[in-house]
Amino acid sequence: MKKLFLFSIALCLSHTLVFANDVTNDFKQLLSLEGKWEGTLERTDGTSDPFELNYRITSNGSALLEESDTGGVEMLTIFNAQNDEVLSTHYCGLQNKPISVLKSTTNGEFVFITDAQRSGLSIEKEAFVSSWKISLMPNDPTKIHYQYTISGPQGVVFVATAMMTKV
Repeated sequence: MKKLFLFSIALCLSHTLVFANDVTNDFKQLLSLEGKWEGTLERTDGTSDPFELNYRITSNGSALLEESDTGGVEMLTIFNAQNDEVLSTHYCGLQNKPISVLKSTTNGEFVFITDAQRSGLSIEKEAFVSSWKISLMPNDPTKIHYQYTISGPQGVVFVATAMMTKV
C-alpha cells in the first residue's frame, strides 16, 4: 500500500513537472519575439493602418512587454507565465483590459482566448479583443503573422491581421 501511495505521488509530480515544462517552453518561445516588428494591419471592415510592435523582456525574464502602435493608437500587452498558464494582459485602446489565456500552441502558432470573467468584461455590453493568434514562421525568424479579433454585443466586430517583419 505504501509503494502504491508513493507511486501515485511520483506520478502526480511528474505530470506537474511535464505541464510546467510545457508552459516554460511556450513562454521561452514567446521571448524570441524580442525586438521591433513592422507591417500593415488589415481589418475585415476594409480599413488598414501602419502597425508596429516592440517586444522587450522585462522583470528578470518573467514578462514579455509588447508595445504596439496602430496608426497612432498606442497599446500595451504583458505576457507572463503564472500558475501553470501563459497569460496576456492587454491594455487596450478600447479602454478596457482583456486578460487572455494561452489555449494552444502548435508549430509556433500561439492562440490566446480572452477570459471575460477574469477580465471583468461582458460580451453583451462592450467590445473587446476576444482572441489573438501569433504565428512564428519556422522557416523565416524575421517574420510573424499577427491576428486578433474584436467581438462585442453584435458578435465579431472585425478581425485584424498583419504579416510583420523584424527590423
